[in-house]
Amino acid sequence: MKRRAILLLPFIVTAAQAHSLKWGDIKIGHAWALPADVAVDGQVFMPLFNTGKTPDSLIAARSSMTGIIELRSNNRYDDPPAKEFVLDPVKPLAMRPTAHHLRLVGLRNPLKLGTKFSIILDFLNAGEIETEVYVESKPGK
Repeated sequence: MKRRAILLLPFIVTAAQAHSLKWGDIKIGHAWALPADVAVDGQVFMPLFNTGKTPDSLIAARSSMTGIIELRSNNRYDDPPAKEFVLDPVKPLAMRPTAHHLRLVGLRNPLKLGTKFSIILDFLNAGEIETEVYVESKPGK
């Protein structure tokens, strides 16, 4: 019995880490979105980290859930979208409500609790990275 548990351990650890990924020098933490109806814009949050020695930037994102994804530095609708999120080496970029986030403009489907969808992030140097976004009321919930 003890041997079986030890053999299963790598699979358990892998499943627990499935909500984050690393691509080259870029680490993407657990990506999540607040629930939203199609009548309102959605918001996506995730921590980003550049493990490299040179800066990189998130310059765009896209998803089949929406026609437009804006890079937002805050939650005010009257402020213009950001052109990029600069990722300086070894300095994490947190995304959270009322701060840095991705705004999904014109949702094609509601964001229902417990569902997930794909998003493609476009980095200046690292290129395109696809990740899953989990619809939650708060990260991990």
